[in-house]
Amino acid sequence: MEVDMPPKRKTTTKKSSKNAPKVAQAQDLTIRLVLFSSIIFMLTIALVFVWSQLPQATKVTPEPAPIVQTSQPQAPELKGDNGITKGACETGGGHWIDCGNPCHGNPGEVCTQTCEPQCECGGIAGWSCPKDFTCTNYEPAAGTPDALGVCRQQTATPEEVVVEPSAPIREQPAGMVCDDLNFICVDDAVRNSLLANPFTVTGSGIVFENTINWRLLDGNGKLLEEGNTNAAAPDIGQAGDFEIRNFILSVPETATGTLEVFEYSAKDGTPTHVVSTPVRLPQRAMNVRLYLSPLEMGTNCSEVTQTTETIAPTNLPVEATLRKLLAKDPAVIDQQAQPGYGTYIPKGTRLISLKVSGGTATAVFSSELENYGGGSCNVEAIRAEIEQTLKQFSSVHQVVISVEGKTPEESLQP
Repeated sequence: MEVDMPPKRKTTTKKSSKNAPKVAQAQDLTIRLVLFSSIIFMLTIALVFVWSQLPQATKVTPEPAPIVQTSQPQAPELKGDNGITKGACETGGGHWIDCGNPCHGNPGEVCTQTCEPQCECGGIAGWSCPKDFTCTNYEPAAGTPDALGVCRQQTATPEEVVVEPSAPIREQPAGMVCDDLNFICVDDAVRNSLLANPFTVTGSGIVFENTINWRLLDGNGKLLEEGNTNAAAPDIGQAGDFEIRNFILSVPETATGTLEVFEYSAKDGTPTHVVSTPVRLPQRAMNVRLYLSPLEMGTNCSEVTQTTETIAPTNLPVEATLRKLLAKDPAVIDQQAQPGYGTYIPKGTRLISLKVSGGTATAVFSSELENYGGGSCNVEAIRAEIEQTLKQFSSVHQVVISVEGKTPEESLQP
């Protein structure tokens, strides 16, 4: 007998609850991330707010990049040893070079290959140094004419200050007497000779600016005459011939004397390269008349008075007498000649040339003649002194006066 069985019921099996903790953990992590992000966001907002409230000085900001100058800066003035500049060197009488031996003027130092700007001194040209600098020297080779030194601060020893060469700079010319280094040489024919009036002496020299100075002394060392002339040198550092021509405008008290020819040092103004030559002096006297003006002028500005003075005898009395007048100190009372009278010719006036022809004496003077300060009365006095002094000679009837570079009409204007 078949028995009907009831149909089988489908049953569902519940999933295991073992996955529930994982879901809870994920949810918790999400919540934490959201909270952390919120905190970071709020902190950022707070920091921005605090930053905005800080003073500007406490903020650290990056420095801007330096601006590159597109224009060239002005080059500084070149400086040599011890800070001497090119301008100071040239103003002080030195000679500037951009590249010199750094040991020049620093004896005992080890020389390097690097040169230095330098201010040269000494040498034939007689260059000098600015204030507070000394011309130091190196040892020149024998026979070199350019014993140059370098200007350095005054810390040099006395041995370093000498700038003269150690040997003569040239051979002694035949028939001449020279200084120890042969810078200046004088014709030996003048030695112990009787000087004429005017006397003439020739020679040769290597001197600064070609200027030769001279003076004539009597046996007691009294100055009789002095002056200067130029050496005709073709170039710097080369010898040039010179001639000294001058009158003896007084009667020497001694029969012998000394002629000194030299140059003045460009450094300190003392005579250097001196050539001293013994000479014989004229002893006879010759009378000449000078015409002087009263120092207290009246209404007649051309008033002059005659005074007699003595000079050494000469065969050129017209020129000698005019030079004697120019040698007088201006506006000084000459008590020996004529009390209360003197000359109004300005001091330093030189006679450039004098020519007497056909009864006319044409005299050309240096520009100092016009340094009388102006005024027609001064002009009249100067003209009267010159004209009357020249007209005492029978060969002169008329006088033409002019200043070098001007016509007679342009000269001696009030």
